[in-house]
Amino acid sequence: MADNENNRQFDVPDPPASNEEAQHHFEADIPKGPSDRNRKRGSFSSNFTPRADSDAKPQEAASEKGSPATPVRSRVSAAPAPVRLPIDIPFEKLRLILLLVVMLPLSLIAFKTPLMQIFYVWWYQIDYGHGFFVLPLVAVFLYLRLDTYPGTRYRLTWIGLAPLLVSCLMRYAAVSEGRETLDQFSVFFWILGVVWFFYGTRAFLWALPSLGFLVFMFQLPWSFEHMMRDWLQKFAAQFAAILLQLMGETAIPIKNTIRLSTMELNVENACSGIRFLISFFAIGFAAILLMRRPWWQNLIVAAMIVPLALFANAARIAMTGTLLIHFEGFLTAIQGSGQRSLGVLADQIAGLAMIIVSLAIFFTFIWYLGKVFRKVEL
Repeated sequence: MADNENNRQFDVPDPPASNEEAQHHFEADIPKGPSDRNRKRGSFSSNFTPRADSDAKPQEAASEKGSPATPVRSRVSAAPAPVRLPIDIPFEKLRLILLLVVMLPLSLIAFKTPLMQIFYVWWYQIDYGHGFFVLPLVAVFLYLRLDTYPGTRYRLTWIGLAPLLVSCLMRYAAVSEGRETLDQFSVFFWILGVVWFFYGTRAFLWALPSLGFLVFMFQLPWSFEHMMRDWLQKFAAQFAAILLQLMGETAIPIKNTIRLSTMELNVENACSGIRFLISFFAIGFAAILLMRRPWWQNLIVAAMIVPLALFANAARIAMTGTLLIHFEGFLTAIQGSGQRSLGVLADQIAGLAMIIVSLAIFFTFIWYLGKVFRKVEL
């Protein structure tokens, strides 16, 4: 028996006889003073090794020694990775060569008329001049996503004939009713059907986001485009007048005309902003494909496109009016002997400036979105 300052007694066992028993013996911990009253009555010795059936944990023993305990990680089963088929590179090259040598010429012959109409729209309508860049950009998007290619499939997918059938029905309806736009959009479904039929469902779904960019190569239906132009002209005139008033100018919007202090600024069809809208949709779609972010961030980026395009077009009109009022001498100096009027020159300068500013705003917003919402691995 041992008697301490607090008159408390503890049983101290005799030391073990052998070294084997010393590894499992239990020592008494005797308090030294009043400050040690809350200490445990017993503690494991430094050479204690817990048994297999013991409730003691290694990190508890480490904490008794004063060393930092190892954190216990919860065993969370990871989500199974998607199964990817092996990629047969020689077969993929052979299939691509056959498609380019055989299927592509047949498709060009079959869709000669709508393809010529599409090319005519690209060449003569400035609002659709971006169509020349659509096919190269689709090829770039597919190349940049090759690391996620689902693998080689050797069999034909017969369900892929459904888009081909839809394309044929659209061509028949276009010829019967004389709708050129419907005939042009049949090319889109033909491309989808060819990819689905020859590459399989998995590869088709993999390529579908990039192939969706092909819609920007087609002209909008005439009735829909006419309705959009009318609304966009009125909105652009109203919004540009508000911006001019905020800058201290006298601006009164009357339908598609803005009456300024010294002149009237007409918002023509070319100034409706449909070109800005289509171009920003194409740029936003490309950014969503390339940045590979969560779907909700993609929705935020997509929701920003329309307000930014409307603001850029209205700001361009307001800047054109400002240049004509306050910088007429500068415009006359740089006009030279050209045939462009001062209004056209001011509109071109304002349009170039607003393209640069709006693109800077758009990509700055994407960069800021990536800084705010970061991917953190737990």
